[in-house]
Amino acid sequence: MNKNEVRELILGDDMEKVAKWHQLFRDPAFIPKYNMDWDETRDLPMKRLRKVAQSGLVSVKDFFKNPKNIFLAHEFLAQVDSGTVIKFTVQYNLFGGSIVALHTDRHSYLFDKIDSFDIVGCFCLTELGFGNNAVKMETTVTYDEGTKEFVVNTPTTLAQKYWITNGFKHSNHALVFG
Repeated sequence: MNKNEVRELILGDDMEKVAKWHQLFRDPAFIPKYNMDWDETRDLPMKRLRKVAQSGLVSVKDFFKNPKNIFLAHEFLAQVDSGTVIKFTVQYNLFGGSIVALHTDRHSYLFDKIDSFDIVGCFCLTELGFGNNAVKMETTVTYDEGTKEFVVNTPTTLAQKYWITNGFKHSNHALVFG
């Protein structure tokens, strides 16, 4: 096996896309940083993920026609920065992927906003007392016709949502399971 065959085996068969990822990682935002304070630790992965979004190399809409592209993005980002790949997973898989899976036609306008980061999502499934066991969760979500709003109720301490990546600082939307 020659080196090109090995490279294709490891990196996939779309070498043009691989080259675009390598070019993206030459951006100064991807230079490794160490000994960061808490703000930098949280902000740098978001800065890097915005660069990925601006590159157009991946889209939440890839779930419809090219889901392998989502996994390729995971593989590349995981080699560069674990914080960025976690934020990617939340934005494109948990938040965006759930909207893809659960959407109706009236939600389709969200996809471009997820890709552009006009919408940055957090994913609210896990509860303190029940982990990610959706059958046991206690949170309820009820639509109030009078106010045209959803009312989220966490009736006990154990029903509190936990491990909400992006929820602390960057998200402006939440996907809440109840």
